[in-house]
Amino acid sequence: MIKKFLKHLNYYLLLLIIFSIGLLATVFASPNTNLQILIIVLTIASYVFWGILHHKLNHELTNKIIVEYLLIGLLGFSIIFFIFTGGI
Repeated sequence: MIKKFLKHLNYYLLLLIIFSIGLLATVFASPNTNLQILIIVLTIASYVFWGILHHKLNHELTNKIIVEYLLIGLLGFSIIFFIFTGGI
């Protein structure tokens, strides 16, 4: 388990950087809600792209994995959307 984690450590660090940049950019765009939503969408798109690319490079990419990343991204967007809009 630890060997596998260390083998993929660079990928995990990149993911941490993606989310950190997204969080910081969202915080700094604080008064502008539309810009915050755009940054969040770009962060989610980066996460989905990163995940698919990671699995493609490691020869583990399947349709199930692609759908999983897309659904997790959609779930994250839905949560943020309902927080920002108050659930409409």
